[in-house]
Amino acid sequence: MKNLLTLIAIGAAACLSLSQGGTARADVQITSFDLGFYFENDLYASWKSPSAVIDYGATSYNVTATGYGSNWAYIGASPIQGAGNTHIRLDVTLEGPPAAEAKLGPIITLVDSDGTRNNYAWFGQLLGNNILTLPITSPTWVEAPGTTPGLNLNAIDHLHLQIDPGEFGTQGAYTVRWNDLSLITQAGVPGDFNSDSRVDGADFLVWQRGGSPTALSQADLATWKANFGTGAAAPAVAAVPEPATFGLLAVAGFALYSFGRSQRVAR
Repeated sequence: MKNLLTLIAIGAAACLSLSQGGTARADVQITSFDLGFYFENDLYASWKSPSAVIDYGATSYNVTATGYGSNWAYIGASPIQGAGNTHIRLDVTLEGPPAAEAKLGPIITLVDSDGTRNNYAWFGQLLGNNILTLPITSPTWVEAPGTTPGLNLNAIDHLHLQIDPGEFGTQGAYTVRWNDLSLITQAGVPGDFNSDSRVDGADFLVWQRGGSPTALSQADLATWKANFGTGAAAPAVAAVPEPATFGLLAVAGFALYSFGRSQRVAR
């Protein structure tokens, strides 16, 4: 029995170590666009007062304007520890007349301390709330490569917000509500565009809103179709043991089998 308990203890330690070592990189928030997030400069006249209305909310930065617009912000005073994340994720709400549907395109530019400037664009988004993602290593375009290749996610100094109104142009006013900007680790299930480890109808909605790796591409749609229904099942509360528990059960089962077998041999 002593040997049995020793085996179980060793198995538990090994499983715990594996489960801790396999933990995914946690999401890192760049900004929630709150009151403390100050924007320095206007690049396009359409985002200058009085032609635009800039509204700082408790948890968002809202812009109502027409035509192109953009703004810069220095964020280097709040260090970001984002190394290891794979994607940039933007939570943005787009409002405007029906003519703006599938026309407004949010653009995020990240600039690190050596001047590397990566632009992530989601052209032609639907009105309403959009959760948009793109791989960090696959920006829509690189405006300046900097002195060291690649974007240093631990040294993001500047953030640039921009909206491309596409064909909508100056037909009316739009409102952009910038809600949250984060660095995330995207789940590895093909077609899982919302990172919940399963491929279902929610991922089609993400694709439809341009949030898949290559926005609105037929290739991403084909990937979603091919993998629909795969991935983790919906979580069941208190029904599925943690990975470490599975390991313990396996070790315990093996130990009991070995212990029983040795007892039979001894007789």
